This record gives sequence, C-alpha cells and structure tokens, in this order.
Amino acid sequence: MCDFNDSGLASQQVFSMVLHIMTAIELPIHLFGGFVILFRTPAKMTSVKWSMFILHFWSSLLDITTCFLVIPYTIFPIPGGVPLGILSLLNVHSMVQGFILVICGALTGISILAFFENRCNSMKYGPYSQSKKTKVIRYLYLAINYSMAFGFMIPVYLQLPGKRESEIYAIKTIPCLPSKIYKNDKFFVASTNISFIFSLVGGLTVLVTVQILYQVIYSVIELRNRTKKLSRVTSTLQKRFSIALYVQVAIPMIAYLFPMLYVFSTWAFDILSQTYNNMVFICIALHGLLSTLTMISVHKPYRETLKILLPTCEMMRRRSKVSGVRDIYLSAII
Repeated sequence: MCDFNDSGLASQQVFSMVLHIMTAIELPIHLFGGFVILFRTPAKMTSVKWSMFILHFWSSLLDITTCFLVIPYTIFPIPGGVPLGILSLLNVHSMVQGFILVICGALTGISILAFFENRCNSMKYGPYSQSKKTKVIRYLYLAINYSMAFGFMIPVYLQLPGKRESEIYAIKTIPCLPSKIYKNDKFFVASTNISFIFSLVGGLTVLVTVQILYQVIYSVIELRNRTKKLSRVTSTLQKRFSIALYVQVAIPMIAYLFPMLYVFSTWAFDILSQTYNNMVFICIALHGLLSTLTMISVHKPYRETLKILLPTCEMMRRRSKVSGVRDIYLSAII
C-alpha cells in the first residue's frame, strides 16, 4: 500500500532547516581543516599533504553542496526530486544542480581512492624516489578515474525525460505522491529507466570501492614487509601513522557507503520512506564533517593548532602529548 508521509523530518521545511544548521556548523570546521592542512602540515607529512587536501576539498564541497547549494529533496525510489537550495533561488536548472551534486559525490569517492593510491605508492617506492615512468603511470591512472567521475552520468543527461513524461513516471511509480511535488516547477526525474541508473551509479561505486580495497590491502602488505627491516620503535611509529591515515578516511567513508546501499535497496525493492530518503543526504552531508574532525583528532600538528584555539580543553591537551623523540623517529620514516 502506497503511503507518502511528508511530516516531521520527511517534510521539506524540516529537512531544509536541518541542513542549514549543519551548514553553519560545518563551514567553519571545514575552513579550519583546510587551513591546518595548508599551513600547519609539518615537513614529515609532506608526502600526504596534497592528497589529504584534495580529499578534504571535495569532501567539504560535497557537504556544502548538499547542505546549502542544492538541498536535494529526493523521492527514492524515483531517481529525482525537488532541489531546495540557494541554486534554486538563483534559477539554476534542476538537472544542472543534480549533475553538480552527483559529480561532487563521485569526485569525493575518487579523491578517497587517490589518497590511498598515494599512500600505497609511498609505501612501495618511497615518497620521493619514484621514477618518471612510475609518475606518468600514476597520473594516467588517476586521470582515467577522475574522467570517469566527470563522465559516467553523461549517458543519463543525453536522454533526459521531459516534464510531462517525468510526471507520468512519478505518478505511476508512487501513486500517492502529492501533486505539490510533481507539479513543482523544480521537480525533475533523471531517468525513467531505473536499471540504467542503477548500473551506472552502482558500477562506478563498485569499481572505486574495489580499487580502494586493493590499495589498502597492498599498503598493509607493504607496511608489514617494510617494518620487518626497521627497529621496534620505528616500526611501531610507522604503523601508528598508517593506522591514523586509514582511520581518517575509513570512518567518514562508512558514513558515505551506508546511505548509498540504502539508495540501491530502494531501487531494487521499491522501498518508500521519505524520512529515510532525507536521512540519506543528512548522512552524506556528515561525511566531510566526520572526515575533518577525524583528521584533526588523529594528527598531532592539527590538534596542537586547535589547542591554541581551545586552551581549556584538557582532554585534547593530554591526547596531544607525544614525546619529542617519537617525532624525530616519525619524521625520519615518513
């Protein structure tokens, strides 16, 4: 039985308000995160600085796009909905907004892959000893992945349904959908072919995830082989640094993948819950925030910078106490 509930968190008003509040919280944190990466990253972390910044940039942009620019009120299992963000007020076409949001999500996934790829190659060749041939292969590999992020939705936009076709499809898929939604001038449907959308989005998600898992597994193997040749203290510090990097990405990545799994399940099993639909984008909008907070918490130089701003935070002060000897060892092995 079809039952569309648009009260509480399922309503457009509450959904927009929640995301606006998140914007106010996230924006200064993202700016601080970008600042510490660019200006407080020590020389010992140079090998991961730019891959970390690129990841931070796309994660932050995904948050801002979701919470402020687009605010996608999406009606899964329909691959469409109504954008409620500032871009709608500026009369940006709904499909353009959808394209921007999807591209930001795809580029965030690719930046996670690039982050682990950088770490994997640093473990294999060392951060500064890669040959020109190796660099060319790496750049080509990353260029192909970034090109996929920009181009994988092009087939969808080459066969967009018209306004009337979108309305008919929406009513047929969700008979109880209120007319105020599908009659909205901003309402759009990306495609009336769910299998087509599923194969494109699901295919890219699986492809990127498999590559990330490969890079992580390979890095762990290289780390184990490398630490066998190091002293016990140096080996321990190397492992801690690698774990910190993995934790920095793993926690927000989980927050990103679970909503995607729910979206795929709505397409596969025709699940309708507007509350959960809105929670999908709330979780996605938390991805960058979790990434930034985790990054600050696991890296001492960033914690030290935050400690200057929060001098009364005793817990942070205790966590950031690391001996100078360990810093010397760490700078020698990264």
